[in-house]
Formats: sequence, structure tokens, C-alpha cells
Amino acid sequence: MIEIEDLWKSFGDNHVLRGIGLTIAEGETYVVLGGSGSGKTVLMKHVIGLLKPDRGMVRVGGLEISRLEGKLLTDARQMFGMVFQGAALFDSMTVFENVAFPLREKRRSERLRGAEIRRRVVEKLAVVDLGEEVLPRWPSELSGGMRKRVALARALVSDPQVVLYDEPTTGLDPITTDYVDGMILNAKHKLGITSMVISHDVASAFKVADRLAVLYDGHLVAEGTPAEVRESKDAYVQRYLSTWFAKQ
Repeated sequence: MIEIEDLWKSFGDNHVLRGIGLTIAEGETYVVLGGSGSGKTVLMKHVIGLLKPDRGMVRVGGLEISRLEGKLLTDARQMFGMVFQGAALFDSMTVFENVAFPLREKRRSERLRGAEIRRRVVEKLAVVDLGEEVLPRWPSELSGGMRKRVALARALVSDPQVVLYDEPTTGLDPITTDYVDGMILNAKHKLGITSMVISHDVASAFKVADRLAVLYDGHLVAEGTPAEVRESKDAYVQRYLSTWFAKQ
């Protein structure tokens, strides 16, 4: 579903990505781990076409995102759903209006009738274990975990091929983090969604990932299943993981 080949990106003298290559299979959950400033967000912005590489290629669903411009790029982005770090719900909209927003923003020729919009909203809320009783509520009335669930329902409502998660558990308490991990797993199991997660949360990554990678100094210094990455001999990977494993 996602192919990245020899991806390079610099900002002046800051060489952020140095020859990144990876593939993500259809239906797979792939987590990119790394510390602050490691380039995780820059990598994700290339996947969705917000940044152009200095060199290399990004292909999603057979389309070379890194070469698309204008309307072609806008249309290609319909393949994606996005869950932001802070949920990014609209405070002035109810839960129903937040989840329905992507459907209402479609081109006039693709817009749906009200009953169909409601059906899809309720359907996707059910995927994240929320019922119709939340539809009239405001984001300020929701817990942190519920806001994340609503954000995922909004990302899923247009039936994307790929969902991108930007630091989904940052700043959450352990119980809410567990809810968010479960939400990611449920979306995969119920819908077969391909997911790319960027995170620095080792515990969460090892729980949800089919495969994961560790990004450091512009390179993927480890990649594989959680068990394979745990056994990596790379010094940075061992240092990065050691604090968490010491608690287990």
C-alpha cells in the first residue's frame, strides 16, 4: 500500500531524512518510533504529500504521491484519514457535526443526503465503541479518550485506504492510552485499515504494531516485527528501548 524508496530531505544544513526506504503492506499497522526531532513528522508529511522530497519516491496505492500536484494531489489525499495528536476536534461543532465534516466537504457531485450521512457517522462511531447518545455532545463534554475515538471516527467516515496517526498517545494517562491502543487495533480488525503511526511511546508501539521501525539521525536503524526490533544489536535502539524494557 505504501512504498518509500531512497527518500532524502534537508532544510538548509539540517539533513532530516537520509535515504529512507520502507514498505507497508495493505492492512498492516506500521509504527515509526523515534525521539523528538528524529524526522518522524517529516516522513509522514511526505506520505500525504505535504512535503516534496529532495530525492527519492513515495508511492501510495500505486500513485506516486511525490510527483503529484494540484487537483491530482488533492484527489489522491482522499485515500487518507488523519488522527492528530490533540484530536483536533472543532470546539464549535457537536460530535455528529465533527464526524460528518469530511462528508459535507466533498465536491457537490459527491455529496450525500442527510440520512446517508447520519448512517455513516453512526456506523463509524460504532467501530470505536461509541453510541448514538454522543451525537449531540460537544468536545468539551468528552473525556480525552472519547475525543480520540471521535477523531478516529471522523478519519474513518470517508472509508480511507490509509489512516495516519500523529503521536496518538502523547500526553495521555495510562488508562486512556490503553483505550487508544485498543481503538487502533479495533479499526484494523473490523475494517482491515492500513495504518501508519508515528510515536515515541514504546509500550503503545509494541502493542499495536505488526511491524515497526526506529528512526535516528535520518536513518531507519532497526525495522521488523516487535520481537525483531527488540533483539536489534544497534546501540541507539538498545538505549532507546532499555528504559521501557527495564520496567517490564
